[in-house]
Parts: sequence; structure tokens; C-alpha cells
Amino acid sequence: MSPIYLTDLDDTLFQTIPKCPANGGDLRLMSTLADGTPSGYATQMQQNLMAWMSKGLVVPVTARGRDVLARVDITQAPAICSNGGCILDDMGELDHAWHDHLIQQSATTDPVLRVYQALTDGLCTTAFRHWSVEENGLDLYIVIKSNLHDEDALVALEREFQTVIPTGWRCHRNGNNLAYLPPWLNKRHAVRYLINHYRNIDPSRPILGLGDSVSDAGFMDLCDFAMIPTGSQLWSSVIRDNAWVD
Repeated sequence: MSPIYLTDLDDTLFQTIPKCPANGGDLRLMSTLADGTPSGYATQMQQNLMAWMSKGLVVPVTARGRDVLARVDITQAPAICSNGGCILDDMGELDHAWHDHLIQQSATTDPVLRVYQALTDGLCTTAFRHWSVEENGLDLYIVIKSNLHDEDALVALEREFQTVIPTGWRCHRNGNNLAYLPPWLNKRHAVRYLINHYRNIDPSRPILGLGDSVSDAGFMDLCDFAMIPTGSQLWSSVIRDNAWVD
């Protein structure tokens, strides 16, 4: 039985041009912005990896919303979108059982929009842009980016917000992205739900998790095997202070 690949997308299977290595070979366009502008490219090595993965079942596990995932040249279903805030079934239809579960969970914590307003009211619009992500009428999480790609500014902002964020909320910062997620939203939760589904069908089918960010470790931990780009945030955390890497 071929494996199931639960895979993050950005900075795992493709990345922006500035992040592509000089020896990346012929690049393949993988994603576009809303206006059609090219945004993400896969190196020749990443293209070879995806060709190998295509022999199994590829399931995107991404922070991209459903509409943003639609602009990626990759299988669209099944998929986990918006950091676990939306699951699409094999036919690309919304998994209503999962959606209803999230609605119930969201009622137990601080409303996302209330936290969003607390964080961003008065935030300099020249320096930062921000929005709340929603799927199917449910507010999910908060995103803040630096308009100047000033990662130090986001570090300072994260420090400033530590006393504002409610208990149980998680902060994820990677590059020019600062995100705040409520306790009930997590790629890990959605992946566990999907893995249980696949295990009921065939408990011996290998499941591999791929990701580049420390936040991806949560869902990769549930898989049988994990694959990490060695130039990534997650791999840096793995080898930090490792005496065997010199």
C-alpha cells in the first residue's frame, strides 16, 4: 500500500524566489497571488520529491485558507486548510462534522475577533498589515506581517503582546509572519482526526509528515515518519546544541 503524505506547503515543497538556492535548477511555478502574480516556486529537487510523493496520497496541511490553497499547483483534496480550521474530503467538499466540532470548541474561549481588536487597535498601518482568517463563517486566527519585512519589529511586537494574549493561545512567528491561534485551532488536532479516519481503513498504511516550521512538529509527531527540509526553522531547532553536528 502506498504511503500517505501529510505535508506543509510553503517553505517545504516550494518557496518565494528570494528563498530559492542559486543551484536550484529549472524552477516550476507553484503558486500565485490573488491578482495572478507568481509567488512560489519549486526547485528541481523539490519537483523530484513531489514526483516521488505522487505515487502515494498527498494531503496538504497548510495555514493557507481554502481560497488561497486553490492558487497552488497541487492536489486540492483531501486537504487541511487554515491551520486545521477547515478539512476538505476526497471530493473537495467541506467536512461538516469537523466544522461543527470547531464551532462548539470556539464557544469555550475568547472570541477571535475580540482578541484581534485588542491586538491591532492602534497598530501602525504604515509598519504593519494584519487580518483575521475565517473559513465558512468561523473566525479562526490572527495574522500580522511587517510591511517592511522587518523581522525584528515582529519580535518586538510578539514581546509586547505577551501580556495581552489570553491564556492558552499560541503564538507562531516564522520569517515575516506573526500568527496567534486560539487553543482549539491546531494542525495537530485536524491531522489526528484525519489519521484516525485513515487508520480505520488500513492501520498498516505508512503515514509521513512533512514540514519546515516548529509549529508543524505538532502534526508530524502523530505520523509514522517525519521529513524536514534541512535549511528550515524546524531542523535548526532539532540540531541546536546537538554534539553530533559540528
